[in-house]
Amino acid sequence: MPTMTQTLAVNFPRARVWPLLGDVEQVIACMPGASLTKPREGDRIFGQMRVKLGPIAAAFAGEGTLTMDAATHTGVIHGQGTDPKNNSRAKADVTFAVVEDGAGTRIDLTVDFTLTGVLAQFSRGAIVQEIANRLTAEFARNLEAKLAATAPVAETSVEAVVEATSSVEAVSAPAPESAKELNAGNLLWVMLKDWLRGLFGGRSLQDNHSRSR
Repeated sequence: MPTMTQTLAVNFPRARVWPLLGDVEQVIACMPGASLTKPREGDRIFGQMRVKLGPIAAAFAGEGTLTMDAATHTGVIHGQGTDPKNNSRAKADVTFAVVEDGAGTRIDLTVDFTLTGVLAQFSRGAIVQEIANRLTAEFARNLEAKLAATAPVAETSVEAVVEATSSVEAVSAPAPESAKELNAGNLLWVMLKDWLRGLFGGRSLQDNHSRSR
């Protein structure tokens, strides 16, 4: 079972972040391509993940469990899902620790996962790691936006109030909705462009073609 480690950071104290992580509806709304299929039942979660890689589209529907330990600010997620249309199956075990980091919060994640079926070719090597990096960054942005949208006035510093008066609409705007479908094909295209920029030192392909003449 492949293993990945990820870290994300948000500019809010752990006392604000920890309760939100226990709210499955709020967390799922921050995750691209994910949605709940029915209400949570105790520790059990029911949802689906929609993924698109070029011509390949999959919708993994299944269930999982979420357990959280308030004493250690750690948690564990076990989940699995299947897409009968293309005979694909996904399984993941996620452990996370919510750590105070100055005035903000750091979330350390370890993910053990298995992916079978037509998408299995993307479950190894640099591809899945880069996709995970970008998904983690997007999730962190959405999580921080949701925290900002629901921040109590009493927690806002004088400096923040002054700044907020010039951008009331931005502060009060709702957190962005999660994507209806995770288009990993777009992520792969961005990865390719980043790789080409690194290969040619930031010069455009046209410039390099001209130099080769």
